[in-house]
Amino acid sequence: MAVGRGTAAGAADGLAAAVAQVRGEDDLVVGAGFLVADDLLITCAHVLQDGRYGPGSTVTLAFPRAHDAPEVTGRVLDTWRDPNEQDVALVRLDHPIGAAPLPLGSAAGARGHRVRSFGFPVQAPPGGHFGFATAGGILPPADKVGELLQLTDANDLTQGFSGGPVLDETTGLVVGMLTSIAPPDGHHRGQEIAYVTPTSVLREAWPALSEQDVSPYRALEPFTAEHAQWFRGREDAVDRVMEGLAGGRRVVLLLGPSGSGKSSLVQAGVLPALAEGRLPGSDRWCQVLTRPGPDLSDALTRAGLPGSEDAGADGTGEPDFADRAAASVPGPPRIVLVIDQFEELLAPSGEPAALEALGRITAAIRSDAALSVVLVMRDDFYSRLSALAPDLLDTAQRASGLLNVPATLSAADLDAIVTGPARDLDTAFEPGLAEQIITDVLRLNRGTATTGGAPVTVLPLLEVALTRLWERRLEHDGRLTHDAYHRIGNVTGALTDWCETALRELDEDQQAIARRILTALVRPADSSLNIPAARQQLPISDLRAMAAEDKTPDARRAVDEVLAVLSRHRIVTTDRLHDDARPVGAPDAEGTAVAELVHDALIRDWHTLREWLREDARFLDWFRRARDQYERWKEHRNPQDLPTGTLLAEGTDLASHRPLSADLDDFLTAGRRRQRAAARLSRRLKTALGTALVLALALVMLVSAYVAERRATKRADVGAAESAQLVMSDSLVNDSDLLMATQPDLAALLAIAAYRFDPTVRAGAALAKAADRTNPTAGAGAALRSGEDPDVAAKDAISAICKAVGRDLTSEEKNKYLGVPYGPVCLP
Repeated sequence: MAVGRGTAAGAADGLAAAVAQVRGEDDLVVGAGFLVADDLLITCAHVLQDGRYGPGSTVTLAFPRAHDAPEVTGRVLDTWRDPNEQDVALVRLDHPIGAAPLPLGSAAGARGHRVRSFGFPVQAPPGGHFGFATAGGILPPADKVGELLQLTDANDLTQGFSGGPVLDETTGLVVGMLTSIAPPDGHHRGQEIAYVTPTSVLREAWPALSEQDVSPYRALEPFTAEHAQWFRGREDAVDRVMEGLAGGRRVVLLLGPSGSGKSSLVQAGVLPALAEGRLPGSDRWCQVLTRPGPDLSDALTRAGLPGSEDAGADGTGEPDFADRAAASVPGPPRIVLVIDQFEELLAPSGEPAALEALGRITAAIRSDAALSVVLVMRDDFYSRLSALAPDLLDTAQRASGLLNVPATLSAADLDAIVTGPARDLDTAFEPGLAEQIITDVLRLNRGTATTGGAPVTVLPLLEVALTRLWERRLEHDGRLTHDAYHRIGNVTGALTDWCETALRELDEDQQAIARRILTALVRPADSSLNIPAARQQLPISDLRAMAAEDKTPDARRAVDEVLAVLSRHRIVTTDRLHDDARPVGAPDAEGTAVAELVHDALIRDWHTLREWLREDARFLDWFRRARDQYERWKEHRNPQDLPTGTLLAEGTDLASHRPLSADLDDFLTAGRRRQRAAARLSRRLKTALGTALVLALALVMLVSAYVAERRATKRADVGAAESAQLVMSDSLVNDSDLLMATQPDLAALLAIAAYRFDPTVRAGAALAKAADRTNPTAGAGAALRSGEDPDVAAKDAISAICKAVGRDLTSEEKNKYLGVPYGPVCLP
């Protein structure tokens, strides 16, 4: 929740509507109360007592500042704190009145803040009026009376305010309930003092109440337009992007490393600046912000790009979406389309849909439509973009649209980032603390420290440290202290402390579930395509299937419990992707629930997660490849895209001791079904070929008696035998590939058999692979691949394999895979 100075006034506007007059039996106003839920009001017990009410009584309430000024009755709950003690009572309304309940916050950080209340003193208009004061310190409990927040400068707060809310004007949150006003002494001293029951005491009376907090720091979440007032220290970077958009320029490709604050820069810096009219007429531009996800067309529609809903019904869209968008918005002179995390479109391995989307974007930039496109991308995907969309990159370069996020932050930038947001919320650093934090940041990279700057990639660590420090201010009378800074581990240890705190809430079994959740949300690096590791969105239904111990409802609920802890600590974020094309009422019209890591910095800077990823590398690499192939198969249902060979064998092995999502389970099942069908066909073919081979050999024997007249027949039969041997060899190579991951010894023996049937290039490669797998130290595989003296190299490879395996094919294995009588494959 972002309030602060920018929206505290809005919170105050809603204050009066949620405050009720408590009327006594004679219909006179005896005090105030305020809504803390749609149908729940809180007030002072002494106010109800003055109206001759008690637990179980029916109370008359009026809301003069709410819409239509409703009156309602309610029942006093048994949750009652004596007026001489904590002085709290709650009333359950007979029905909601439509006014919004007031958000509660802690009084611990309110010292020195201006506060306001709303009440019904006799001198006020009939509908009541505001009263103002300044928050002081919290008085410790005395006797049976709980803590009290002392107010000063409280001359406005008179009789008729009791039971009213006290709103902190800095945060926009209610920090307590006005309880009493101190009378002056005989010398008229001690006036303008009032006392407030803080929200912590109200929660003791009704534990279901929850306190909110306003944090001007964002940990690993991006600053958005809602948080623009606290986005500090990046003015130079914002100016660069604004220059890139000036003069009607059509494209900005904003590049920067992970953790350089690209999303915040655009969302909380550039877009608000455009809305303020920083460029001529930009306050009237139509702003569209989206992430590409797996389907750019759907993403543009969900983001509200004008005209995007008119894309082709086949789902492929039209290349001229820029013209349609501009034509759909006759008012604004320009559309600015921001595609954040553009690398999501580049991660899959050359999918046709991704290539088409890249082409559409290029066409939009080159069109004459009144459109500017801002693409925000990690710079380590630059080579991937160059390979997949050279035209797009060329277009951006020709338009001078390539911009890099400034690589360093100056000491002045850091000071603004550290101190500005806290100052905005009237929160003080202990002397020297802000300087210590800035010094610690500058020391993180000695190479930039000598130039007076820090690498921009420290932003995630810094924001996490500031967020953790902010959370602890309530333990230190609302101040940011050296002690709290050291307890969170300073800048370098704060992220680890934050993440490990979440894991410490979980028992051993739950931590195993957390490991499966977190590693599944990382897309592993693919060095062959120059794709680095990155977070990825997954449907929560898939996460449940992959992280659960089994398929029972209890196991799925256990996953949900762990996911709730990770979400509460903001390590994982959840969202719902809506398909606007679905009719209302359709089974999945509410959208697909998805989860993802809050930031890529977790992959880079959280040691525990890095270790888990290293240990799970085999599964995660397979998962990435299987997911890509599954997406291709799902789109076209081409049997050729079903898993085969190593992908199927590895998946079958992994699935035996690690749960998979339902779609990948079905994908593997379909692959195995196709494999069995192919195996049956192969066995029939092998039988037929074996018969042909026996006949061919018989014919060869006959030829010795009938050489002259059967010469032509002999050549035909030998050709058939050679063809049969080639097919047999190729089939055995396929079997060897399929089994290499799970049964390497059997796979190696089949590779020998394939080579003996026909020493083709494929059979030679299979034999070399088998030698590498079973006896890597012998070097026979490398010798065979070198091509020098292949007969000797093949003999050495077979010898190395047989020595390592220590057995030959069994009769059952020969029947199953060869289908014809055959001697030992390991004979010299």
